[in-house]
Amino acid sequence: MSTAEFPDSQSESSAARANWLELDRSPHALQFYSGDGFLLDSLARFISTALEDRDSVFILATPAHLDGIAERLRAQGVDTNTAARKGRYVTVDAFQVLAHLTVNGKLSKARFDEFIREVFLPLEAAAESKPKLVAVGGEVVSLLWAEGRAEAAIELEHFWNELAERVCCRLRCFYPIASFPDPGQNELFLKLCAEHTAVIPHDQRLKKSLRKGI
Repeated sequence: MSTAEFPDSQSESSAARANWLELDRSPHALQFYSGDGFLLDSLARFISTALEDRDSVFILATPAHLDGIAERLRAQGVDTNTAARKGRYVTVDAFQVLAHLTVNGKLSKARFDEFIREVFLPLEAAAESKPKLVAVGGEVVSLLWAEGRAEAAIELEHFWNELAERVCCRLRCFYPIASFPDPGQNELFLKLCAEHTAVIPHDQRLKKSLRKGI
């Protein structure tokens, strides 16, 4: 697993842009954030990179984050409308997805598989890249973690990793760093990181702890 450090978007060097491009194409990146601005800027970049590659894009986020992403993409002139008409761009409310995947308070693998068949597979079919690939950005996992259901969040991360073994996809999960205030959760935190191929830390102290702990 790798960690990365980047300047703010206003002062990016060509090397930093190259590093961002590498992470945007990482198989399963874990992104931490302390402010929505950093998160939304990086997600807009993640989406635009995928659409430029002619991949499909699937975003599972809170309504506030979906609005922020849409605003940034419009400002950048990214044509999501055409991609959506072609079936290559889908956004869904992460709260609704979480409710759908939960049965009697527990994650349902059957519901997850059904969700993948109904939403993800059509996106894969619509991709214009070769091989067909879907870029997925989601925070359903972080909603679980915020509810105190860390093991369930890790389980859902594992579901996605199992999917990635069968189909071509790039995954980006994002968690607010405020969700990790308890040092007693270190073991769970490292389990979470271990489900990913790259980590995008935002806070300098987190970057140091990741380098020591992983």
